[in-house]
Amino acid sequence: MKPYITLTRPVNFVITALSIFVASLLAGGTHAHILQMVFASLGGALIGSGGMVINDILDVEIDMINKPERPIPSGAVDRYDAMMFYGALTGAGMIMIAYTTKPAFIIASIAVPLIVLYSRVFKGTPLIGNMIVGGLTGLAFIFGGAAVGNVKQAVMPALFAFLINVGREVIKDMEDVEGDAKNGAATLPVVYGMRNAAIIATMFLVFVMISTVVPFVNGLYGMKYFILVNIGVNLVLVYVLGSLWKDQSVKNLNFLSNILKWDMLVGLIAIYLG
Repeated sequence: MKPYITLTRPVNFVITALSIFVASLLAGGTHAHILQMVFASLGGALIGSGGMVINDILDVEIDMINKPERPIPSGAVDRYDAMMFYGALTGAGMIMIAYTTKPAFIIASIAVPLIVLYSRVFKGTPLIGNMIVGGLTGLAFIFGGAAVGNVKQAVMPALFAFLINVGREVIKDMEDVEGDAKNGAATLPVVYGMRNAAIIATMFLVFVMISTVVPFVNGLYGMKYFILVNIGVNLVLVYVLGSLWKDQSVKNLNFLSNILKWDMLVGLIAIYLG
């Protein structure tokens, strides 16, 4: 089972499940909503994992160059078996979400084909593909709010998640530039160069820092939020930006991408405490 677990990217599974659960809490979820929250969190994470699998299936030629150790290009998992695995993950996720709320189920029903459309059509499109991934990540928070019947309180974390993930996706494209170029994927760094891609990533991460200050100034979140978001998120983003411009090796870009993945979780904790 190890290659199949690797396909799902278990760290992403955990982060997605936690993000949806926290979004539900922020939206007013209580012990009375616990079943909806658990089903939404696990169902959303399963759909996200299915998206990882379909992405690997469609990206096998690129991964043979960039990540030959991945389960499909290495031969550990057959493409047909991977497709069946994708169907099982997505189907199980949709069944769980059917036991939450109608709005949450509608959001999930939109997200599933959008994930496939991204992987098949838009992934190699400069910035548009990055923004679709950011949008899907932000949508996970709207989904968490919908699972407990309150979307309003999920808007700010959704915006935060959108901005930080677009920046992260651009950095991931910079990491994968060699394989993307050889396979004709028209990503930002392939079409416009590494420097311009770094500028775009910088812009979105700067927008993240600005967006973290606005809710505190407006009185939406309190001092605990302000302290944690500046120490745990914004200082980390300053480091990421400095490192991005200093070292654009594949190893460092991968490191920065992973930092941003966890930094989003710290931001959610700050919002919850605030």
